[in-house]
Amino acid sequence: MKFSKEEVLLMKLDPKLKQIIEKNKNIPINSPHRNYYHSLVKLIIGQFISTSAASSITKKILVKFNTKTLNVEHFNKLTIGDIKKLGLSTNKAKSILEITKEFSNLKIDSKIELFSEEELDKFLLSIYGIGPWTLSMFKMFSLGYTDVFSSKDAALRKGMNNANMVLNNAKHEEYESYSEKWKPYRSLASMHIWKSLD
Repeated sequence: MKFSKEEVLLMKLDPKLKQIIEKNKNIPINSPHRNYYHSLVKLIIGQFISTSAASSITKKILVKFNTKTLNVEHFNKLTIGDIKKLGLSTNKAKSILEITKEFSNLKIDSKIELFSEEELDKFLLSIYGIGPWTLSMFKMFSLGYTDVFSSKDAALRKGMNNANMVLNNAKHEEYESYSEKWKPYRSLASMHIWKSLD
């Protein structure tokens, strides 16, 4: 089994992560999801619920709109009440409407690609319902940032606990500190940690 040069480096940097990578085998890096609106709405749906629950709700919404990808037109005429009927909370409905408002500007996609990381953080964190976890996941999966780690992610913390990297119930700072050894490929390390939970 061939590993990528990034995986080989990670295995050298962390013996505990090496065991996980060897068991997982190679994880191919997929191209980033360039439909930024769709990605952000999916991330909002997935907040605070399991991956399977998020997938189920997303699938129902896609079927409802008879589409494979979500866009502004699906939500721009809906109310918070309408969106709640799709199986989402009031806060998530409010967040989706805020994202829809921002993305009604058709040039926002190209602007996002030109933003510095600081500008991106400022823009996305100004939108209701987008916090550090959502921002991190967007950077990782939509923009292809290679060095993203989020101690806000419960599954990552669980995986690191299981691998005896960090003690159970440790402070978030301890997870962040441990992840430093995975630089500059913390995104790939995170993917291996998630896969170890499958």
